[in-house]
Amino acid sequence: MTCEACEKLITRAVEKAGASVKEISASKGFAVIGYDGDKSVIEAAIEKAGYSLDELPPSTPLEQQLSTFISDFIAGKPATKVLRTCFTYSIISFMLLAAISFAGFASSKYFIYVIYSAISAVAVGGAIALARAYKSHFNCMEGMMVGMTVGMSAGFLFGAIVGATNGMFVGSVFGMLLGMALGYYVGKACGIMGAMEGLMAGIMGGTMGAMLTVMMQFDHLGEFMPLFVLSNLLVLAGLKYMIYYYAGKRTEAKFMQPSSFFALALALLALTVAVILFAPHFASGLAY
Repeated sequence: MTCEACEKLITRAVEKAGASVKEISASKGFAVIGYDGDKSVIEAAIEKAGYSLDELPPSTPLEQQLSTFISDFIAGKPATKVLRTCFTYSIISFMLLAAISFAGFASSKYFIYVIYSAISAVAVGGAIALARAYKSHFNCMEGMMVGMTVGMSAGFLFGAIVGATNGMFVGSVFGMLLGMALGYYVGKACGIMGAMEGLMAGIMGGTMGAMLTVMMQFDHLGEFMPLFVLSNLLVLAGLKYMIYYYAGKRTEAKFMQPSSFFALALALLALTVAVILFAPHFASGLAY
């Protein structure tokens, strides 16, 4: 629960199921419900409203949640299987994409941006793959967050990369369209609200990413780009953890095949490199 609207939605769902809400607080993350009969009926009503009951207490500090997750991840606990699969596929795919990049662009002035594109393709591809695996198990808020984060991060990353090489117009258009497409694709899992979040995030991320790198052409762009890419990777890592923490507790998802994962990352890289090489280069791009 995040706001008063959540409280009202849950209250209506619970009362419709024949129970009563004694106390509810979105800020504290709990509800006290009085009922007679089977608890599963109440749980089903809450889930139908787009919410779920967490296994961990809502008051558990984030640091404690992360510590538990890291321990389980390293220990190879079954609950982290899908996330470990995503991590493994990401590492392997990046190594392959990096090898392709070295073979084709090691002597090119665009080489570092091709590497940034490979990193971004794997990170964004991993988020899309996880969202695809759990798409039918998101509640409304989670679906909106997934659409917004993927759309924004994809727009930021690819818009910034192409903005640095081709200029603000091409970078903005490419980042915006790609961010909108990817944000819509994952956000639509929760309906029109998630789709709209993804579209709007793509517009903002794509145009702002290109604007950043064009404005910093002569102001430490080389030092800024690694920090910028790393910051977006941290956001996407947080999104993947959020998917695991919430949707992952409701179902066992089937992750895509490694060949499909690599094909997704390769497609994102190839599309970006094609734009860098063949789209117009303006005065603010590296070609000048």
